[in-house]
Amino acid sequence: MPSGYFGGASAPAALGSYDENLRKVADLLRKSNKVIVLSGAGMSTAAGIPDFRSPGGLYGSSAALLDKFTYIGDAASQRRQRAMLESDIKAALTLEYFRINPLTYHEMRRGFILGIGAHQWKLSIGHIFPQILAANGKLLLLASQNIDGLDHKVVKDKSKLYNPHGLMSALVTEPLDRFQSGDQSSITLCMDPKDPIYVRYVELVKNNIKDIYQDRKHRQGKSSHLWPSPSKSTPVTLEMFGDLLPPRFHKARDIEQKRQEYSVKPGSVMFDRTLWTTNANHEPCDAFSMATQADMVMVMGTSLSGLTIDNVAHMARCPRVVFDMTETPVNSIRAAGSWKQHDCFMLGALDASILDVLREMNWLDQIFDDSYLEHLCLQSLTALREYIDDKGICKDHVAKVQGYFEKEQEREKQFYQDE
Repeated sequence: MPSGYFGGASAPAALGSYDENLRKVADLLRKSNKVIVLSGAGMSTAAGIPDFRSPGGLYGSSAALLDKFTYIGDAASQRRQRAMLESDIKAALTLEYFRINPLTYHEMRRGFILGIGAHQWKLSIGHIFPQILAANGKLLLLASQNIDGLDHKVVKDKSKLYNPHGLMSALVTEPLDRFQSGDQSSITLCMDPKDPIYVRYVELVKNNIKDIYQDRKHRQGKSSHLWPSPSKSTPVTLEMFGDLLPPRFHKARDIEQKRQEYSVKPGSVMFDRTLWTTNANHEPCDAFSMATQADMVMVMGTSLSGLTIDNVAHMARCPRVVFDMTETPVNSIRAAGSWKQHDCFMLGALDASILDVLREMNWLDQIFDDSYLEHLCLQSLTALREYIDDKGICKDHVAKVQGYFEKEQEREKQFYQDE
């Protein structure tokens, strides 16, 4: 195989060759001990989670599903709800819309919610990499744009993990009354999908929300065959949690009932709400300030398409390393300021590029630890197996990787059958 095959095609001449950039990244990393990783949707799609943001993703295709969404209230209310979505499908992900009709949000995300509850998805090598950085004394912060909570399964020091856009694996009750606090600690019902409250929520979604993606494949938004869909949708309310609802949320339940509005949902940040300001250890976290302290920023799986958190990369004064299949994030950095001589572009598949970096750093053996392999998704186990075979290295680990590969094949079948 030609050099850089698994890491992708050669980078454009102005950005240097793949092999040159690989050596440069390793040299920068050896000198760094305050690395910020800014990760995005590319991490999660590599793990098999359906895409939402791209033109072909669930948001982009939802305009064709307007007739499948459930609208509630009288005829005039239903017309207004549909008009809001026709104008901008992302209105379904605003609190303004959700409080009058929570069904569109839940119908768009039924498979996502149930999959999180059943631990359907495992991690990519990209998810593992920040913890390897941490284990080697390099990680300052992982700022993850992803809301799936996969990072939480492997990053041990929660003070180094920040989810600005919230988490689908948390459950909150959004404020409906101006006297209710919108503070994260005040609205959070639970932070763990294993919590009995979240388990109850998953059951409510399974039994009350229809699957509008039934005509798609499981890997493209359809809920698993394990969770048959009801024929119509019914709103999930705080009242439905019964005795599981903590007393401090009884007032929120009463406000829901009095206003005939809705508040209970996963903890992903609505488009008309503010970013989370605490890390996974529930401590204040200012990623933008930390970016000025970092000695390296790694951009992984995000196109830097205009989200507020993108400024972590844009405002960094230190070297930036971009891992991506296209130049889009590089061009974003150029547009926001300039691409500097010390910046570096790793063009290619994320998992493969990371394996190259691990090998260059003499860290590759670390990924074969059971605490990492047990979390890897089938696609990443395949990439790891092919990498070992192509490079002719780490032969002592072949049988171990193959064992995890076969186990994951069998595990996935329960969700996807033979799809």
